[in-house]
Amino acid sequence: MKKFKVAAMLMAFVAFSFAMTSCQKAEDLIIGKWKCVKIVDNGETYTEGGEIGMTWEFKADNTVIVEMQGFSAPAATYSIENDVLSLSIFGEAQKFNIDKITKSKMILSDPDSPKDIAEFEKI
Repeated sequence: MKKFKVAAMLMAFVAFSFAMTSCQKAEDLIIGKWKCVKIVDNGETYTEGGEIGMTWEFKADNTVIVEMQGFSAPAATYSIENDVLSLSIFGEAQKFNIDKITKSKMILSDPDSPKDIAEFEKI
């Protein structure tokens, strides 16, 4: 009987832990600085080794700083609705599907071309 109680408590703990992590919203997980490590564009794959050199830093006030190879675009804002990330950089709107987001990894895809993706790691 004691083994059953221990097993039941362990299962309850695992279920509770899963429920807590699955309740985190993209809006909360996205806050912080992300480094782009991979881009797939029209079947061509680009990786971090100097080809990309891009970081996005999402702030809690819905601003984002986009840096790419020494160039910075501080006049950017973002919003998230229904797992779609909307960016406005210099007044130009861009949308990305949030295919996956965790505390350390984010994968975005182009809504018009879902095979085109950008993969980020939190730094």
